[in-house]
Amino acid sequence: MTAPVVALLLSLLRLADVLDRVAERGPEQAVAAAQIAIARADVHSARMFPNPALVLGAGISEPRFNGALQFHLPIFGQRGAHVQAAERGLQQTTSEVQWTRWKLRHDARLAYYAVARADDEVGIAAEAGQLTMRIADMAREKYDVGTGTRLDERQAALVFVRAQQDVSDRKALARVARLELARMLGAPAETLGALAEPLATVGATPPLDSLLADAHDRHPELRAISAERAAALARAHAARADRRPVPTLELGVELLDPSTCGGSSYCVGPRGALSFDLPVLNLNGGPIERAEAEARLAELKARAAGLRIDSAVRAAYENFTAAAVRARFFEEEYVPNAILVEQMAREGFAAGRTGLLPLIEAERAVLDARLGRTEALYAVQAARAELEEATGVTLSVP
Repeated sequence: MTAPVVALLLSLLRLADVLDRVAERGPEQAVAAAQIAIARADVHSARMFPNPALVLGAGISEPRFNGALQFHLPIFGQRGAHVQAAERGLQQTTSEVQWTRWKLRHDARLAYYAVARADDEVGIAAEAGQLTMRIADMAREKYDVGTGTRLDERQAALVFVRAQQDVSDRKALARVARLELARMLGAPAETLGALAEPLATVGATPPLDSLLADAHDRHPELRAISAERAAALARAHAARADRRPVPTLELGVELLDPSTCGGSSYCVGPRGALSFDLPVLNLNGGPIERAEAEARLAELKARAAGLRIDSAVRAAYENFTAAAVRARFFEEEYVPNAILVEQMAREGFAAGRTGLLPLIEAERAVLDARLGRTEALYAVQAARAELEEATGVTLSVP
């Protein structure tokens, strides 16, 4: 790995950098992009002329020896048709690679925000651990001075131990999330720096009508299917061109007997011939029929993909809207109220007005509320990633 790449990863990791790297230099896209070289080689092969054939012969009759070169001459449009078919195939492969990269962009968004969610959950669990430690200290102090019970002291200690284990579990999940992101980037997990974009940062999202219109015009899958149809039609054209006979020009020399030459020594004479294929046994119907069927299949794919994309965009937009509403609920109502109840329960326990159980329940409610908020924020980012993939429209980063 080069030094600039290491420096980039060790600095704050921006979502835009992750998306660009996964789409341009990630290992998954490299596998897809390798198909372009294969399709390009097909174009190179189609542009090549047939090799000549060398013919040698000998006999006891005239001519005694002969040699010739045979040249196949695809001069009636066959070569051009096959070159065009190969070029359309290259365009199809390129479009399919772009579609693969688009799907990788979606996966990279999810992987990035999965790390952000895991990091947030580690922080929440760590804060909950600090809180349970203070509660355990309070319960022990009350027990030591005789104002608390042994049950409260042991129960608070047990809650603290469980909170510490929760921190350990969530750190493991965070490491797993970073491993997945590192895999997509093709970089060691230890080189990944802190994330620059938090979960709560959501960019502007176009309205549904605009997204639907853009989806039918710009979606990479529809472009790939259109290129697939064009390639099939080009193959059908090439197969029809193969119906035309390919002339074979033969140029050679013959070694003739002295009696034929009218002298006392052998002589050499020129020889030429022109031959054609006779399309009497088949008219290349099979390849033509197959290519035309593939073109019709591409049309059906395009129609089905258009309907599926329309439905997917609408569903993704609904999910995004619902996720945003849920995230606002946690942010503005549930979390603040849970924190307020926990503070009241802690003050009541410290003053001896309430027991430990209400405080533990209130503390657990705060933990659940904060984790729920993190999950809701991640759901917003995940729904936005789904919306981007469904529409084929590049949404803002973050």
